[in-house]
Amino acid sequence: MSVSLRLSRAGSKKRPYYRIVAADIRSPRDGRYLERLGTYNPMKQKNDPERISLNIERIKYWLSVGAKPTDRVTKFLANEGLAKKPSIPKQTKQDKPKKKTTEKLKAKEEKLKSKQEVKNAVEETSVTENEAIAQPADPQPNASGEKKPEAAAQPADPQPNASEEKKTENAGDKPNEPK
Repeated sequence: MSVSLRLSRAGSKKRPYYRIVAADIRSPRDGRYLERLGTYNPMKQKNDPERISLNIERIKYWLSVGAKPTDRVTKFLANEGLAKKPSIPKQTKQDKPKKKTTEKLKAKEEKLKSKQEVKNAVEETSVTENEAIAQPADPQPNASGEKKPEAAAQPADPQPNASEEKKTENAGDKPNEPK
């Protein structure tokens, strides 16, 4: 008779609770078992000590007799130091994107590269134009030593604001008359 250490589900709908049991491999998941070895409550916090409880002495006995734990139970036993942690095999092609997806990603990268190149080219031309503007077209100074006239002088009498004009007009229309 082959024995496995596995989980047997209990609890209500959407509120799972598992028993860790030693059972014949031919019996159903929630069916008959030989011995109850512990519990696992996934609804509790991961750091809660009541999440997993194991009867270590009896588990050691069943392992010595030749019982084989399932993957999940092996993880629990590895945390207690009773078994090696199961290695996760590398997926072959399932973790890689499909051919069509890789083609789309390459096209997207090329498009981004071309946009970046255009942007860099525009920046370079604007930098060279700014340098050309900053340097005078006639690098030699005027031989006559004359200075170029700067901005025209502002008029000595600035024009009044529109709001000031309205005030003066309103004042002229309605003279202050005592009543």
